[in-house]
Amino acid sequence: MKSRSVICHFSFFIFHSSLSRQWQMKNVAPLLLAIAGLVLTSCGSSHGGAVAANAAFGFCPVCHMKVKAADDWTAEIFYKDGTKLMFESPADMLAFFTEPKRYDVDDAHKDLSRVDMVSVKDYQSKQKIDARDASFVYDSSVEGPMGPDFNPFASEELAETFIAANGGVLVSLGQVTADIVRQVRKP
Repeated sequence: MKSRSVICHFSFFIFHSSLSRQWQMKNVAPLLLAIAGLVLTSCGSSHGGAVAANAAFGFCPVCHMKVKAADDWTAEIFYKDGTKLMFESPADMLAFFTEPKRYDVDDAHKDLSRVDMVSVKDYQSKQKIDARDASFVYDSSVEGPMGPDFNPFASEELAETFIAANGGVLVSLGQVTADIVRQVRKP
């Protein structure tokens, strides 16, 4: 981590120096700007790492895709230290939640005892709900944007109505196991 900080500071120095008159050579300045830009873009958090709890964007630690908090299928795990992990879908969040040690995040964020809240979006209203109170439907005829998924509902009654129309199996967060997640996510 310290070496990363040194690289970031050096990149800033290169960037700043390339703007000064002494570095404004016709061919060298653009090259130095390009190098500084590439190194500076590598100074952010790693793909899939924790971000501030109010962050609008992050990267899913399971699929490594960029996640936008406002997307309809985004799921998030909020931690007591004011950070969160963001997931592309409820299935990705549940894959992490059932087997956090499999994923490349720091140990503190693998520790589920540090979790403050787990958030998913209700399948119908697209409003955030606490996953610990949600009813999840899997193995239905309705898929998410990335294929088979877990459709979260704010109430068991809404989930049962969905199952009557689309099939599926009803579970709570506490009932979801790594085996169920693997069954849903199989290729």
